[in-house]
Amino acid sequence: MKSNEGYDKLSSSAFYEMVMQQPLHQAEAIYALLRHRLSHSLQHIYQNHGFGLNEDYEDTLDDFFLYLYEGSSGQREKPFAILESLRNKEKFFAWTLGTYRNFLLNKAKDEKKRKMLLASERSFAKEEEQQWSEETMILLLADAIAYADQQFPLRNRFVFYRMLLTFLNHQRAIPQEIMAEAMEMHPVSYRVCNKRMKDRLGEFILELEAGHHLELDSPHILMRDRMIEGFNQLYQLLMVFYDNTLMQLPTAEKIQSLRQEYSQGKGMTMHERVLYEAHETTSIIQLFRALDIPPLPGKGHGLGPTHRQHNGLSAR
Repeated sequence: MKSNEGYDKLSSSAFYEMVMQQPLHQAEAIYALLRHRLSHSLQHIYQNHGFGLNEDYEDTLDDFFLYLYEGSSGQREKPFAILESLRNKEKFFAWTLGTYRNFLLNKAKDEKKRKMLLASERSFAKEEEQQWSEETMILLLADAIAYADQQFPLRNRFVFYRMLLTFLNHQRAIPQEIMAEAMEMHPVSYRVCNKRMKDRLGEFILELEAGHHLELDSPHILMRDRMIEGFNQLYQLLMVFYDNTLMQLPTAEKIQSLRQEYSQGKGMTMHERVLYEAHETTSIIQLFRALDIPPLPGKGHGLGPTHRQHNGLSAR
């Protein structure tokens, strides 16, 4: 990562001009702005307006970066298009602080609504969950993971498996920035890639839930069936897929050295830490909630994918 010294000396207007005129360095500059130049002020805002949130300060800062990168809808024509709405470049720093404050307030409102909706859904869907939803969720998740493995390019696939492994066991996690460096990725690029993979997985599951078919080749049909049959060992299965993907990366040697370094004295093989809420569990319901995938029962969607009967299916 480059030094932040040059960024720290720029005035508000000069910083804004540099960001708008150098698109290749926009992500790096905004990252430096949030993490260094405005860090003290942003932390103060979080302390005053971050109550009611599940995320800590670091998580909200990463989410805010993505908000600036993608816009409020998550559908961007170009990175940081939201900055074009600024009228006075002299107030760029003040605009950034005010936008972060509003971002936190809206996030708190959304979290309150989400909790109320979840409580209502749990009450409404409790009986359906107990009867059939766990098996359906397992079928959907296994299909979606196998399809993701089939569709994602190599580096994205590796980020994808680290994300899933961390949801299942965050204690085996390596800090994100250190792993990004071993992969020869900027931390910002890694964070964006990680969110993309998470969103794509959710999209695949919603397609399946609506009754759409995701075409799998023969090896990935076997992969899907293996996850369904052995869901109670999902972490171990994902570690196999993770290791197989790692061996194909051009930076595999650096990553292996990093894993060995972090595993010393801990008796475990490490994967990477991501800044999302993690759950040490193989409960399919908790995993769906961790991945921000809506509960399935009682929603009036399709019946999901149709598979042959699998013996020994377990959601516990």
